[in-house]
Order: sequence, then C-alpha cells, then structure tokens
Amino acid sequence: MRSRHFFILLSSQLAWSSCCFAAPPETSIIELETVVVEGQAPTKIGPMEGLQLNKEQIPGNVQSITSEEIRESMSTSLGDMMNSRLQSVNVNDYQGNPFQMDITYRGFSASPQIGSPQGLSVFLDGVRVNEPFGDVVNWDLIPMNALSGMDIFPGSNPLFGLNTLGGALALRTKNGFDDAGVNAGFQGGSWDRKKGELSAGWNNGKLGAFMAFTGFDEEGWRDNSPSQVMQGFARFDWREDKFSLRFSTLVVSNTLLGNGLIPTDLYKQHPEAVFTSPDSTENELQQYNLGGELFFNDEWSLTGQIYRRDSSRNSVAGDIYEDFRDMSGGLEDPLNTDGNTRTGQPICRYQDANLDGIPDYGLDVDFDGIIDSGTLNAPLNPGDENFLAEVPPMDPDCDQLSYTRVSNGPRNGAFGDQSNQRPDLSPSGWIDGTPIGVLSQTAIGQLTDGGSLQLNWNGNQHKFMVGGSIDSAHTDFDTSQRLGLIDATHRVYNDPSQIDPVFTAGREDIHNNAFAGQSTTFSGYFNETYSPWDNLHLSLAGRFNQTRVKNNMKARTRAGFQNLHEILDTNQFRPTVIVCPGTDPSSCPAAANYNIQANWMRDVFESQNPYYGIGKYSETPTSETFDYSSFNPSVGFSYLPFKELDVPYKDLNLFFNWSQGTRTPSSVELGCAFDGTLVPENPGDPNSPLAPKSFSTIGGSCTLPTTLSGDPFLPQIFANSYEFGLRGKVFGDWEWNAGVYRTDLKDDIYLVGITANRSFFDSIGDTRRQGIEFGFSGKAGIVDFRVNYGYTEATFQSPWIMLSPHNSSAENRVNSFFPSYGQDGRPLEPAVDMIQVNPGDRIPGVPLHNINATLNLHLTQQWEFGVTMVAHSSSFVRGNENNEHTQGAFNYREQSNLTGDGYVMVQGRQFKDAGTVPGYAIFNLKSRYEVFKGFSVFGLVNNIFDRRYASAGRLGINPFSPSELGTIGPSGWNYNSNDWQSSTLIGPGAPRAYWVGMEYRF
Repeated sequence: MRSRHFFILLSSQLAWSSCCFAAPPETSIIELETVVVEGQAPTKIGPMEGLQLNKEQIPGNVQSITSEEIRESMSTSLGDMMNSRLQSVNVNDYQGNPFQMDITYRGFSASPQIGSPQGLSVFLDGVRVNEPFGDVVNWDLIPMNALSGMDIFPGSNPLFGLNTLGGALALRTKNGFDDAGVNAGFQGGSWDRKKGELSAGWNNGKLGAFMAFTGFDEEGWRDNSPSQVMQGFARFDWREDKFSLRFSTLVVSNTLLGNGLIPTDLYKQHPEAVFTSPDSTENELQQYNLGGELFFNDEWSLTGQIYRRDSSRNSVAGDIYEDFRDMSGGLEDPLNTDGNTRTGQPICRYQDANLDGIPDYGLDVDFDGIIDSGTLNAPLNPGDENFLAEVPPMDPDCDQLSYTRVSNGPRNGAFGDQSNQRPDLSPSGWIDGTPIGVLSQTAIGQLTDGGSLQLNWNGNQHKFMVGGSIDSAHTDFDTSQRLGLIDATHRVYNDPSQIDPVFTAGREDIHNNAFAGQSTTFSGYFNETYSPWDNLHLSLAGRFNQTRVKNNMKARTRAGFQNLHEILDTNQFRPTVIVCPGTDPSSCPAAANYNIQANWMRDVFESQNPYYGIGKYSETPTSETFDYSSFNPSVGFSYLPFKELDVPYKDLNLFFNWSQGTRTPSSVELGCAFDGTLVPENPGDPNSPLAPKSFSTIGGSCTLPTTLSGDPFLPQIFANSYEFGLRGKVFGDWEWNAGVYRTDLKDDIYLVGITANRSFFDSIGDTRRQGIEFGFSGKAGIVDFRVNYGYTEATFQSPWIMLSPHNSSAENRVNSFFPSYGQDGRPLEPAVDMIQVNPGDRIPGVPLHNINATLNLHLTQQWEFGVTMVAHSSSFVRGNENNEHTQGAFNYREQSNLTGDGYVMVQGRQFKDAGTVPGYAIFNLKSRYEVFKGFSVFGLVNNIFDRRYASAGRLGINPFSPSELGTIGPSGWNYNSNDWQSSTLIGPGAPRAYWVGMEYRF
C-alpha cells in the first residue's frame, strides 16, 4: 500500500516518456553562429515566481547553485552538496544517515529531528517543505535530479514568512521547456550502493512536460543500517503569450535506517558498530502544486498557486533503557511459591464491605500517602465477628504471607549504593527476565493546504510586488513504547517469553500520548526595489502574519507517568492476605487472594485520586488555542560606486541590509512547553511546598518525542539581522565576496531536560549568531577553482539552567536535590545534575571555522578531474551547553558519612571523553570521461585519506562498559550501573568509499 501511489506515478511517467520522446520527424537543420551574451542571470525573489532581480540589486550575500552544478557535484544528498559548495554551512550527522543530516547555515538549523531548534525556511516551487510538526525538514523527500537550481537567502528576510530566522532556501524544479532531453544514469560501489536516475523533458512550443525518478538502495557503512529511497516527480506546463500554467506532483516513499550516535570507545574499537538498533524511519509524501502567471504587459503580471502536501512519518527506535539505573528489584523481583507466615499465626483477613475488590482500610487516603487514623479495619482473627473494630493495623495474632526471592539481589546491582563506595551493597545484578532496552514507535500524519496570490511590477526603476497567502496545516501524532532486550549485535527486540511477566511494558505497548494540532496562517507582504540610478538600488520589504494554533491532546500527568519498569502487572504477584467480600466472616476464602504492597497504589490511589493513573492517559483531553501576530520589515541598499568608470574595480558592489523575522512556536513546542506557574507540588496537602506546575502531580509530563501535555503559551521568537558586505570581480571574471553579519534572537526556544525522562520546550532568552564570510571563484584555462570560508559564532546571551547529568560540571551536592524556584518557576540555582548556562557560551553543533574548496581540471574536451576539500573546526556537543565539561575530571557525590555524623564527598565515575568533537578536513576526488557524445563514465572517491572524524555528538553514558562489580550479559550490558562509564557519543563520518557509474544524455 505504502508505495502504490509511487508506482502508479512511475509507470505513467515511463509510458509518457516512451511516447513523447520518440524520434521526431525529419526536419532541415540550420546551423547558427554562437553568440555569447555577458550578463547576470536574474534571481527570483521570494518563494513564488514573479519578481526578478540580478545579484547586484540584492542587498545580501545570496548564494546560488545551478542544475548543472548539482549534476557535476555527484552528491548523494542536498546536505552533502551544500556542505561542499556554500559559505557558512556545516552538517551535523546525529542520525547516521546521509539523508537525515542537520544542515546548519550561519548557526541556524534545518533538521529532520524533532526537538532540534529550527531557524531556516525551505521552499520547493513556492511550497513550504518545513513540516508543520516541529518545523522539521525531511531532506530525503526532495529529488535532486528534478531541481533546476537553488538560492539561499541570508538573514531574516520577511518575504519568506515564518521560521525565517537565519535564512531561507528556495528550490526550483525543472520543466520541459528549459530542460528538454533525456538523462539516464546509474551508480554503484561501496556498501553495495545502487543508485539509478532517470529524467526527461519535452515541449512543442506551448505544452511542456518533465519527469524525474530516483531509486537508491544501499546497505550503509555501519552495521544494520540499510536505506531505500524512491522519488518520483512530474511537471506539466502550458505557455501562451499572455499566460502560463503549471501542475506538478511529487511522490516519495523512503525507508531510512540511521543508527545514531555511538560511544567514543566503541567507535575506536569498531568504527562500523552501532550503539543500539534499529532506528528506522519510513517517510511518505504526496504533493500537488498548481500555479500560473498572467501577463498584463511586459512589466506587470499576476502569479498565484494552490497546493496540497500530504506526508507521513513512521519510526521505530531501539535504545538502551537508561532508567535501568533506577531498577531496584523490589516488587518487580520474581518470587518463589513458598509463601508462609510466622509459625502458628493465621493469614490476615480484611473486609470489603462495598465489594469493590479493595480492602476497606483504604477508603480515605491523604495525598501525602499516609492513611488517616481511625479508618483502618483490623485484621480478622479466626472467629472474630467484629469487622469494624478499630485497632492497630497489624494484629500480632495474624501475619502476611512472605516469599523468598528467585534472584540473589536487585536487578541493578548498584541499587543501594549509587556511589560505588560499598561493594557489599553493590552485587552483580540480575540478568534473567530483566528488560534493558526500549522500543519506541512514533506515527506522524501531516496534511497542509495553502495558496498565494501576488502582483508583480518588473519596471526599469521599480521592482515591486505585493501579495497574500494562506496556509493551513493539520497534524496527528501518536507514540508508544515497549520494554525489550538487546542481543549481541546491539539490536533491541521484544520477546515477551524472555521478559518477566511482571513488567506490563514487556508485552504491551504503553501509549504515551495522543495529539492533534491545527495551525492557520494568513500573511500579506510586499517588496520594493527602487533604482534611482543604475548603480544604486534601495530595498524596502515587509510582511504581516496572523497565526492561530489549536492543540487537542491526551497525555499523562506526572503521577501517571511512571518509568516503564514501574508499570507492573500486579496479577503476577503472590497474594499475601485475604480480602473478604462483604461483612460476613464466613465469606472469607481460605487462601490468600490479595497483595497489599503491590496493589495499594493501583487500587487505592487510582480510585481516590484522579491525578494518579499509572500507565494511563489523563481522563480529559486538553484543548488549547494560541494566537500570534507580527509585522516584520526589511530595509537595505546595494551600491556600485565605480560602475560607470573604466577602472579595474568598476564591479565593486557594497550592500547593507537590516531585516526582522519571526517564528511562532509549533504545535509540538506548545504541547510540550514548560509551565513555571508555582502551585502546590501535592494539591490538597496544606504543607506541600510550591513547585512549577510542570513538576507537580497535576503537571503534564514530556519525554520527547514520546510525550506531550497541555502546557502554556510560548512567545514567538523575534530575529533582527544585520548584514554588510562587498563583492566584485578581479582578474577579469574571477568573483569574490566578503561580508559580516549578526542575527539576534529574542525568546529563543530550546529543548530543556528537567529529569532523566522528562523534557520541555522553554524560552531561554536571547541568543546570537554573528560571523564573517568570504568567497573566491573563477576559471582560467583548464582550471576551475572555488574556495569559501565562514566564521560562525553562535552563542547564548541569557543565563538559564538545564539538566545535564553527564557533564563534569553538573551540580552534585545532596542539598541540591530540592531546588528553590523564582517567581517564573525556574530554578534559582542548579539542582543536582543540572548546569548553569551563561551569556557567551557557545551553542553546540556550530564550528567556528568552516572552509570548503574545489579544484576542477578540464584536462581535455572529454576528460575532467576534480578534488574537493571540506574542513570544519571543533564544536561543542549537546549536553555541554555551558562549555565547561572537562575530560579526565571525576564525578563527585555528597553522601552520608558511614559513621552517620555528616556528609562526605566521594569520588565516582571519571569523565573519559571531551565535551567537543575535534575539527577535521576530508578530501574527495571525482572524474568524468565522455566516451562518445552524450555517454560518459565517472568515478568518485570520498574521504580519500580515510580520515576518522565526527560531525556531531552529545554527552551520555555507556552501559556496555567493562565490569568491576556487574555481571556482563550476552549483549555486553553491565548489570551494575555503577560500572557504567560516562562517554561522549559521536556521529561518526563515513570512511573511504568508491563508486563508479555511467550517464547517457540525449
């Protein structure tokens, strides 16, 4: 089913191409003299066609890539190509898949990962491809062989609408008029890669058609990481003198496995290894776009379009179960069947007068968990007729049944001694039936409809447009988790027969939330470029946005969101007492039928307290509506002071631009926003301390991307961008540019960890991106050379606090377990495992220095050879937002002195790895030879020096660590979490690889 639309489209395209690309009738051929016209190709301004300016009229460092440059790059993905050709671009491979990389431009990201801060808007033929759920960009849904070109516009350009904080990427597709002919190619090589591409264009002067298909299949360079990509695109055009129409459709069906980050030590031992698997994503897309342009005369025109974008994303992620560290044994520990009481004493019996299955002693319960005095019914002794006698709860004449344990200790051997200072309290742990992995399943459905209308004036002195648009998006989200096991290849799997049946999550999916979101945005915009003289161009633009976001969701409250191993099947526990139905002692069964310890929370708290519901949704869905509006202006100029002079530097172009952009929080950010409203942590208890609502028993819980909750309003992000630059030509046609820029964000949003299993989106104040750009390119004889440099400084500009337990600078004092809160609900100082982020700290994942250079040699008319270098300096990893993590430091914990007379600092784990990923430079080779006209063969060698490097990382923990006290399981899992080693988990780059291919163009 998932590929039905794709194959229908593909078969129709192939049939059409075989029909329409048959040999044309014979005609006489007239050879004309080639005329070379020098000039600048116009750049289409804004997401939709209509207004065209050349580069010297644009007050910004717009970078462009043509379809021929895309073809010649031989790149696997857009991220790979942009990283090797553009200024101020770097990629972060958090997922371990070439189609799922974060692309960062000037410190702003366009990422496929939910939770990553998004700051770039991306358009394909005027259709926004940032998905409504989290503004993510699925790069695998964009077919490269269907692109006629791309432009990246810097700054907070208001013409591109919301989410344009640091820049906008405008992609354009090919058509049958400009791209007539057939292009077929195949590529194969390392990792069993097989890639086929086919595109064809045709026109008869009025009607045009174009189709493109890409099929990609490879095993991947890391273990258990195959991927399949299938993309189909078709476009049909009708052009007359006064109008044009176009219709396009894009159908994609992909299965991507990217097994994420890996501990540094494991990477050094076996670079192809994965930390855990699977991590699969199935992306599907059907997109339809109908547009046209009406020409009133040579200067005035009206353009418009309507579109529908229907996408889905289904993912399965296998991870370590990090909450194993809290797994004590206790109730989840298996019991033998040898229950007994103290010699000669009967089993305690309790009445159940209302026949609800709950002992009557629990009819009145305080929120603090202490049963009110005077409400306990006494245990019944044999022959005791006084069911209501109020005596102490445990009568010395009866007892509960007790059982011996099957295991020899807690499942996690570290339970009872988290400091590793008492080996007698740190046994080896328990393997049999103990879940150590977790499988998370996520389903996202997204449907977006929209349209826009734009009036254009392309005059001699005025380049003006005014327009409006509407975009409406609906999103559905559902996620569930299940406990699992891990095999020797680190594959997480679920087999209920091997997991102790007491763990409900070992055999049932635990649904974390259900979510539906609706957002609608109305926009009006304009742009005027006034050229009073040929060498001066003044720009003014603005956009008004009105957005409404509606959320409807079910989520757990904090009390209901227990760790998966705490959701227990109480039917698996051995009964310890007798519960008698009714008030007649003769109704009491002879054998025990109830376990007080195991069933107390389930039966009493769930029946008496609506906030408690272990493993369940809250009773009532949360519905919220948020409204945002903004007006964003932009002003700038472009000046060529020597244009009219016959001097070598007559092409010198100075430009300046100031622009403002906004980003409204997405549905997922609003649904999982931190609520700092101070409320009693335990409502109903007059002595309860105050805590942020998100931390109280009534607050929603978030474990992204697994849990959403109804939470408060987040302000929209405002961006102010400034850019000044110069550009020109030297040595004839060699082009150069240099510039500086700064973008300041107010109320930036960041994913902030609060506990190990709870995270929230929160406004963290101000952030800044600023930098320098330089580019130089040109041709001389057989040489074609290009070099780009970008200095990018991305920093936090406000103080804030976040959870980062694997950071060596994290708080560790005992008295910091209970933080104090300010009026805004944020901690006044870091609590245990938290860090303080200060102004000036650098944002993770953004290197200071970024360089790429390409040298192409056209050795003969048939043979060309090229080498490309990509280099990035070191960058901080996630979890080290304060930039203070120190390699070689130890984790110290304050704990009770063994003599009981105070606290002492004890040494814990050593932090073995740095809080950065090192800088690197890689070199790639390519060569192409035209065997005969239209037919060529080519070869690629990536990472020719086989450099080991990483482009991304985060601070974490490695449970596959050598044993000091713990038992090592078949997977390498250490069952004593005190032995686990802190590690920097990295996103490794691919090793040396070879591919060869062929291409036929006619």
